[in-house]
Amino acid sequence: MRLNKFLATAGVASRRSADEMIKLGQVKINGKVVEEMGVKVDVDKDVVTVAGRKVELEQATVTYLLNKPRGVICTVADPDGKKTVMEFIPKLPRVFPCGRLDENTMGLVILTNDGNLCYQLTHPKFEHKKEYIVHGRSKTPEKSLERIRRGLRLTDGPIKVDNLEVIKISHEKIEFRLTIHEGRNHLVRRLCAAVAIEIDSLTRIRVGDYELGDLAPGKFKQV
Repeated sequence: MRLNKFLATAGVASRRSADEMIKLGQVKINGKVVEEMGVKVDVDKDVVTVAGRKVELEQATVTYLLNKPRGVICTVADPDGKKTVMEFIPKLPRVFPCGRLDENTMGLVILTNDGNLCYQLTHPKFEHKKEYIVHGRSKTPEKSLERIRRGLRLTDGPIKVDNLEVIKISHEKIEFRLTIHEGRNHLVRRLCAAVAIEIDSLTRIRVGDYELGDLAPGKFKQV
């Protein structure tokens, strides 16, 4: 098994993060620092350590769906002591968040120790769709939404959303459902800023086949 897949399957980190650990010299096989990418592990014989701690494969995979509240950090730990998504789920077995939501965005976060699942959900080549509910304000709501529908060019390139469905327009207040498959940072917020929509709240309700459903903020369920 490739080393990064082994670390992901063991719940240490996603494949991408595992690659970074290897590059930083934090991973050893049988006491020797791994210096090359793509190294394979004999899961029955080799001893793998990360920062001096032995890594073993989990007996079973676990996946949680969490409704992340506003103000919560989507990481395993925060150096500034802010509340993280890990405080809302069981401590064992150890899992990690697949992808991120910014601090002020609410909604669906998937946490798992299944490295393959996390890889499929986060790698751009799989183009998993992500769905959001946006509450905001605009002086020209219909015009702003039509500009998003037609497609925009942002500083990091063009973007065309997969779907935009208006839920409600009342004077300058708007509520709409937005679906995208790209994973660029803060993409929904940047789209809205580009057409002068001020966001009051942003909630992710779907990632691929996983849906938030009726989960209350701060609650989770195992799937």
